[in-house]
Amino acid sequence: MKWFVALVIVLNLVVAMYGSLKQRPPLDVHAQEVSPGQVKLLPANWTPDASAPKAQASAPVAKPAASAPAAKTVASAAKAQLPAKPAAKAEASKPSAKAKPAPQDKPAAAAVEPAKLACYRWGGLNDSLLARVRGGVPTLKLKPAQMSEDSKQESKGSGRLWVYYPPLATQAETKTLSAELKDKGFDNYIVSSDEFKGNLSLGLFGKEDAAKTLVARLKAAGYDKAVIKSKDQPSHQTTLTFKDLDAAQAEHLRALQKRLTPGIALKGC
Repeated sequence: MKWFVALVIVLNLVVAMYGSLKQRPPLDVHAQEVSPGQVKLLPANWTPDASAPKAQASAPVAKPAASAPAAKTVASAAKAQLPAKPAAKAEASKPSAKAKPAPQDKPAAAAVEPAKLACYRWGGLNDSLLARVRGGVPTLKLKPAQMSEDSKQESKGSGRLWVYYPPLATQAETKTLSAELKDKGFDNYIVSSDEFKGNLSLGLFGKEDAAKTLVARLKAAGYDKAVIKSKDQPSHQTTLTFKDLDAAQAEHLRALQKRLTPGIALKGC
């Protein structure tokens, strides 16, 4: 019972204290008298006391400001070192005494010397051979100044007529022709002298009729290029000179000589 009475008394006291605190009128700050001497002007960025915890909470953030003098010291030291950079750069730009000179451009390759031009003489050519050679010369595609002719007249008379057959394109073909003529009863031999070298000699005749008869027989057998030459008639010997020939022209000329006059070789100028 005593505990119940004590509990009721405690509850009443608590209720009474709560009621007294709730009914307390709010303080009127403007109604209170303030001494002018106690008035202090607050700065523009002043905040109420309620914001004090926030200021204290943000206080650790302000710690770097405390190291501002140290930062200024570091910055000033860095600035003090700045003028040394251009000097270092200038020293780096100076060529080293041991530095190797820049490699110079290699000289241009020496110009290739032009190939030497060839020069040949082709002779002596009688009238028939000269006609054959002239027929093949256009294939060389020469300029007018690259070829010249030198002719001379020789008289060799024996009072006889000579029948001969011009050589073929190659010496082998000429030998084959000689063998064929012999098989058909036409005696002959291949001339080895410079003037008519390579021609097939078919005989000498003191009378023109005998020479013409042999030519007619040859034509009837299918050999129509036999020639009658009088030993009393003057003989024309012509030498052709080919100069300033390039490699292709020289090679073509040598091939032409082997084909047209295998018995008359080219000679250098």
